[in-house]
Amino acid sequence: MNEAWKNMDLEGEGLQTLSLKLSQQFKQRNRANKLLLLFPFGLHRIYLDDPKGAWLYRSGLLLALSAWLLHRPCIGIITIVIMTGFAVYDIRWIEDRIAYLNKQIRMAEWRNRPATAPKHYRGRYTDGNAPEADPSTDNLTDWIKLKETERGGHVQPGRDPAYNSRTRAPSIAQQEAMLRELAKKNQNPET
Repeated sequence: MNEAWKNMDLEGEGLQTLSLKLSQQFKQRNRANKLLLLFPFGLHRIYLDDPKGAWLYRSGLLLALSAWLLHRPCIGIITIVIMTGFAVYDIRWIEDRIAYLNKQIRMAEWRNRPATAPKHYRGRYTDGNAPEADPSTDNLTDWIKLKETERGGHVQPGRDPAYNSRTRAPSIAQQEAMLRELAKKNQNPET
């Protein structure tokens, strides 16, 4: 998909502006995976808002360097191997963490967005049932009565032919009788 929409801001508070804000705030997998290559510094953990994990990596790096400087290479190698194991685990952890953080960002943006409905908006109307467009006349009670009479699908009670003709589908015997009667009418068009 073309990414040109990210460079265009329509200066509104609609869905396009929200999508633009979210795309700028979301954590990126590519960036986190590139920072994972520098795992001894814990940069991927900082990027994913986990400073404790970043300090654990840095502590491990300091321990490994100290072991090398104190001529204890076995401790340094073991520390590097353990850190590498955690880095391999972080490959999967990054996916879960990004999904979690992006969900939190999305929820925060949806909660904080302003109400954008027009001033006198009262919901969707069916054709011919809308109250006057003039905001000085308040037909709220009429509108509420109308909405209370509606069923799902916005069909007025008593106007749905599926419910008015019969209460249930005809039985197989009734369907066969209707087909026989239709066949007789097709054979004798005069009657």
